Parts: sequence; C-alpha cells; structure tokens
Amino acid sequence: MSRAAAAPPEPTRVREHLANERTLLAWVRTAIAFMGLGFVVARFGLFLRQVALERQAPVASESGLAGYIGIGLVAVGLLATVLSAIRFVRVRAQIEAARFEPEVFPEVVILSLTLLGGAMLVAYLAVTR
Repeated sequence: MSRAAAAPPEPTRVREHLANERTLLAWVRTAIAFMGLGFVVARFGLFLRQVALERQAPVASESGLAGYIGIGLVAVGLLATVLSAIRFVRVRAQIEAARFEPEVFPEVVILSLTLLGGAMLVAYLAVTR
C-alpha cells in the first residue's frame, strides 16, 4: 500500500509525536547550554593563567580546576545529547505501539549532574575569589 493511500494519522498521535520532538529539541538546547558553559569555564581558567604569566605572578593552582570543571560540563552536555536521543527513539516507538510508559531516569541523571556541576562551580568560585 502506498503512503498516499494510507489513512491519515490520528490528530492525537500527531500531537504526541510533535510533543516528543519538542522535548528532544529542549534536551538538545540544554546540552548545547552545558557544552557552551563548559567551554567558557575552561577558557576562563586558561585566561586566568595567561594573565598571571603576563604579570609574572605565580599561577594559582585553582585555575587549573576550571579546565576540569569545563570538561565535566561538556561531558554532561554530550551525555544529555545521548540520553535525549535514546529517550526520543523509545518514546516514538511507544507512541506508535500506543503504550507510552513515562520514564524518570534520564531526567534524574541530568538533574543530578546539573546540581553537581553547579556545586563544583560554586566551590571553584569560592576557592578563587
């Protein structure tokens, strides 16, 4: 049977697929934000080391932490992208099978990593003030 002759999808199913796509795009925006923040934090640590070298001042060992925190935030962004892709594909299959089962694991992982990243940034800022 050709696609043109197939019955049009139900409006409810269409809305569910569009909501799933919006959720995926929201996750991607979150991942981009994590990666961008990680890049900025890592480069800020590099900037602090460069300024210290130009002033011929001792380089603070805490400025090296910015690189690790930045890498961690970029890694969280990558993880968010992977989790969002897995979640999108699973939900899409569940919508098609008319048996959606909400999951909480991906959201808990990203929420936990966001809290951890925020705590690391607070600690870093407290140490380098």
